[in-house]
Amino acid sequence: MSAYEQILYDVAAGVATVTLNRPDRLNAWTRQMEEEVTHAIRAAVSDDAVRAIVLTGAGRGFCAGADMSLLNAVSQTGLQRDHREVSSNELPGNQRQHSWLLTLPKPVIAAINGPCVGLGFVIPLYCDFRFAAQSAVFNVIFSRRGLIAEYGIAWILPRLIGLPKAIDLIFTSRKIDAAEALQIGLVNRVLPDDGFLPAVRKFASELGSSVSPRSLRVMKQQIYAAQSQTLDQARDVAIEEMLASLQCDDFKEGVAHFLEKREPRFTGR
Repeated sequence: MSAYEQILYDVAAGVATVTLNRPDRLNAWTRQMEEEVTHAIRAAVSDDAVRAIVLTGAGRGFCAGADMSLLNAVSQTGLQRDHREVSSNELPGNQRQHSWLLTLPKPVIAAINGPCVGLGFVIPLYCDFRFAAQSAVFNVIFSRRGLIAEYGIAWILPRLIGLPKAIDLIFTSRKIDAAEALQIGLVNRVLPDDGFLPAVRKFASELGSSVSPRSLRVMKQQIYAAQSQTLDQARDVAIEEMLASLQCDDFKEGVAHFLEKREPRFTGR
C-alpha cells in the first residue's frame, strides 16, 4: 500500500503519527481505514527510527465510531457475513481486531482530540496511553444502537476504570467530558486544545529517547500477559527477564549514561 486515502502517516523525532483522515465524517471508521491503519502501524513497528506511535484524528474529532454505511450493510446483509469479511484482514500479533495493539513492541499513544464514540471509544482502550484534549467527549453508545459490549470492551474497560464505572458507561451510553474521563481514570492526561497534538508528540518523543526501547518492549509484554497470570507466574517471568536484561546493551548504557551524567543512547538491544 504505497498511498493512503483515509489516513495520514508521518515520522518525526522518533514518533510515527497515524491520523484518521475523514474529518468531514468525524473520522468514522471504515474497512478501508482499518486496513490503512493496520498497514501504517506495521510500518512504524518495522522502522527502527520509530520509538513511539501516536494515533489521532484529523479536524475536530477523534473517531465517531463505525461509519453508518458500514452499520447499515451489517443490518442488511447479516452479522455472520459482515463479521467474516471484516475479520479476514491479516493482523499482527494475536489476530484479534483492535486488541492486537496490545501486542505491539512499541508504545502506542491515543491523542483524543475530539468526539470519541462507539468503536472510536474502543480503540484507545487498547493503546498504552490515552491523552485527551479539553474539548474531547466520550460515549460508548452501543446500548443506544441495540448492540452489545463489542470488541472485548467488557474485558478491558473494567481493568482500566473499575467494574462499577465500566458498568455505568456501558449500560447507560451516557456522554462524559474530558474532565470526568480523567477523574475516573479513562485517560492519563487532559491537555489544552491549543497545541494539543504537538504536546502529545513531545511526550512521545521524550519517552522514546529517555528510556530503553528494550525495557519498554519487555515490560509491555509482561504487563498485558500478567492480566491472565497468577502472581507466581508473573514473578517467575520477571526473574527470567531480569536475568536477560542484565546481559543486554541497554542495561550497560543505562548504567553508563547515569555515571557519565549524559543523555542516554539506547539502541533497543
